[in-house]
Amino acid sequence: MKPDEARGPVVVGVDHVGSASDAVDWAAAEAATRGCPLRIVHAIHPLLPADPYGVGSPIESLVMAGAAARSVLQGHAARARCVASDLEVTTRLLCGSATWALLDEASRARLLVMGSRGLHGLRALLARSVSVRVAACAPCPVVVVRAERAEDRSGASPRVVVGVHCDSACSPAIGFAFQAAQQRGVPLAAVHAWDPDPPADLEAVHAPSTMAEAAARRTLERALQRWHARYPDVPVVTRLVRGDPARAVAAESRGAALVVVGSRGRGRLTGTVRGSVSQAVLRHGRGPIAVVRHGLGHSSTRRARYGFGAATGR
Repeated sequence: MKPDEARGPVVVGVDHVGSASDAVDWAAAEAATRGCPLRIVHAIHPLLPADPYGVGSPIESLVMAGAAARSVLQGHAARARCVASDLEVTTRLLCGSATWALLDEASRARLLVMGSRGLHGLRALLARSVSVRVAACAPCPVVVVRAERAEDRSGASPRVVVGVHCDSACSPAIGFAFQAAQQRGVPLAAVHAWDPDPPADLEAVHAPSTMAEAAARRTLERALQRWHARYPDVPVVTRLVRGDPARAVAAESRGAALVVVGSRGRGRLTGTVRGSVSQAVLRHGRGPIAVVRHGLGHSSTRRARYGFGAATGR
């Protein structure tokens, strides 16, 4: 992590219809707990057409959109101060692509938070594409917050859930999850999925499944070992699940305070072709979901082009 990121704010992106209240609440509480500022950002697209009757101009439409967006930002800033009255809150209105605007803000943030709109059909697909692209490319951890349902909270114990894979790409995610569990004073549930070994010869002779399960347990213990030493006060519960890793983590997400998954940062297309656990958990998981990329601090982002300055308030 870069030195400026370590001192950066928690950034939360909000949309033009003001449906990001849960994300703002979550981000404000997180910023207050971390003792850092909160920045609320919103992007509007500059290429707005004139109205069909030719009465208004694109410039007038853009000005009106900017005024409406500033009103939304002010409302979210007031909401954040209700969560934490002494929180330093700033707002920023950007002009351009939401994806690139959020990535640009992420380059100076310690954490980026986004909401889930709860849409359906094509609009849901487009909304998810923004969160998937940002999570795959952001140079800081990304949290997507969904509104909790009553049935998700019923009977579920508060905990942080982390998906553990069999390579080093998940190590930053495990560290993030341990820190989040310590910060919240809740246990950590570490989930590792395994499958029986593939056939060793043409006669389809498999190794005993007990051997594969034992190997999976050793993998899980090795992945957690270094973090146990750093966070000795965090209780850890391990979950070995036979089957698909994304389904295992999504199933464990009900009622969790936070779900954490790692990402290799393959990008949306490659992740779709090869299969991405983080993308699948973003689609099917519940509650707040954090995506932590492997090798954070070594990524670069394309700068967003924006024309509105920051509107700052306390």
